[in-house]
Amino acid sequence: MSLKNVQKAYEKVGADDPLWAILTDDNKRGNKWDPEEFFATGRDEINSIMAYLDSIDVEINYGNAFDFGCGVGRLTQGLCYHFDQVTGVDISNTMIAGAIGFNKFDKNCTYITNTESNLKCLSSNTFDFVYTNIVLQHMAPRYQVEYIKEFFRILKPGGIALFQVRTAKGPKPGSLAEKVYNFKMERLKPFWKTIRGRPPIQVHTISPHIVEQIIAECGATLLDVKGIDKRIRKWHKNLRYCAMKPT
Repeated sequence: MSLKNVQKAYEKVGADDPLWAILTDDNKRGNKWDPEEFFATGRDEINSIMAYLDSIDVEINYGNAFDFGCGVGRLTQGLCYHFDQVTGVDISNTMIAGAIGFNKFDKNCTYITNTESNLKCLSSNTFDFVYTNIVLQHMAPRYQVEYIKEFFRILKPGGIALFQVRTAKGPKPGSLAEKVYNFKMERLKPFWKTIRGRPPIQVHTISPHIVEQIIAECGATLLDVKGIDKRIRKWHKNLRYCAMKPT
């Protein structure tokens, strides 16, 4: 499934039920999220992230922060309580329109639509902090790889990237098993979700080895890896990587 199809899926949910599409609590489906309650979850998450960084003795500059896959700005707005300037980027125009409407920080918060498989819309060495959660897993591994590389390009020297991925061993790149995996995850699963009346949002895994290889190739230092699953999973894990761009 191409990024164009990912965009199409999020344009629809962004128009129909954007808050639920980001936090899929079935009790909130049908535009039942209270916006204040919704954005409070973003503030709480960012506060916990700041406490986590402090607990592992990671120091960051509170200048410019970047929220990748910002949706309607749940986490972007939370970052604004800590940073001087925050930029949120999303693939969906409808999500960005919603984010602009919910923005409480005026010019200190900027939202951009980006439909490319890179972040060329952003200059290198711009951000002190890059954050993304429950976003990369919704695109094929080949796109995850490119975006993670871009995180380190747009970071300032000494900047921190904190990103979540869903990991599993995965098939060997270029193999028949990879083609079967891609067909299953990018075609069959979205199809069955549509049949069941749910958004055709994909969920992908990526090998931890590949993630660590990207970090090393970018010259970054891996500071911490933390499992963030709330329940035990047999075949995959949700991992949060914390890495620093070299100074």
